[in-house]
Amino acid sequence: MLRGSGPEAEAKSCESRLSAVQKQLDSLAERISAAGVEIAVPDEVAIKRLNEALSGRSAKDIAEAMQKRNGEVYGPLATRGALIKRNFENRENITKLALLMCGLQKDVRESLANQVREGSLSRPVPILKGEEALGNKIALVLGRLGMPAVVRDGGLVASSGTEEVPVELRGRRVWVTPQVREKLGANIQKIKELSPKIHLKNAVRQIKAFDEGEEKDFVAIQNEYLGLLKEQDELLREFQEENNLSVNL
Repeated sequence: MLRGSGPEAEAKSCESRLSAVQKQLDSLAERISAAGVEIAVPDEVAIKRLNEALSGRSAKDIAEAMQKRNGEVYGPLATRGALIKRNFENRENITKLALLMCGLQKDVRESLANQVREGSLSRPVPILKGEEALGNKIALVLGRLGMPAVVRDGGLVASSGTEEVPVELRGRRVWVTPQVREKLGANIQKIKELSPKIHLKNAVRQIKAFDEGEEKDFVAIQNEYLGLLKEQDELLREFQEENNLSVNL
């Protein structure tokens, strides 16, 4: 076996990658805090508790746990990895939540932040009259973070589900209603089918002059493609407008 290879080396590499992801999250939190915004990282309390539980374990213990994929060490190891990975994937929504919470009163903001760090809404968060729109936006983001919520009876409370579903689009995750997802799926499929046709016709057009009929067909395909892109922008309009919350971090 090559020196530096084997289960222990693999375990150290895995821990190193996980540590790098956590450092990126910590860096994001520091930059948001530096802007005077309080950030609440989902399940932060559980992650700290798992770190403490694993702090005394050797690389050998971790390597054996990863090999066997069971046992006393593997449970907290897998849980911690899943939580950190999910937070990294949700870093944009964590930022959005932090910015939205700025609109809440200090004591309300602290109550919500502490519950997010605990990983669940176990207590109602008061939403004042006139702040329902803000509360609804916060509820949507909480749903994306795995904590479904709804504004009801003057407060933000846990709910049984969320109004949105995720869609992967051009390497990015966007959140839409199930109805929009269905329309968006059809739109994406049409674009996928039309795109190679445009590329092919454009390539042919570079080496030969189109006659009137061919040029008309080419323009028609281009217009159809542009129409689909416009339709996609409209389907994603609410999500894109929400991104105005984001800052360049």
